[in-house]
Amino acid sequence: MEFISIPVIVVICYIVGEIYKVLFKKKKDLYKLIPIFLSILGGVIGVLIYYTNKEMILNVSNVYEAIFIGIVSGAASTGSNQIIKQIFKKENTTNEKV
Repeated sequence: MEFISIPVIVVICYIVGEIYKVLFKKKKDLYKLIPIFLSILGGVIGVLIYYTNKEMILNVSNVYEAIFIGIVSGAASTGSNQIIKQIFKKENTTNEKV
């Protein structure tokens, strides 16, 4: 049961990142802030889980470890997004002569 919190943080951050992209669709220059925003959000969620149920976040001994686990999980959601984006990327089938 103690490993369930990390995928939960990743999924929550991924969904929030997708919502962020929808809200700021016309301002693509703000997309570069997504990894920072999701890392901070992951840290906050890690602290919330730590104070509500310590055993659920890998049985950490202090709040700093919970923050670290949350930050890494939030950053992992950005990496997950890139993996999904690369898997479903449409290939450019034009034959360009060099």
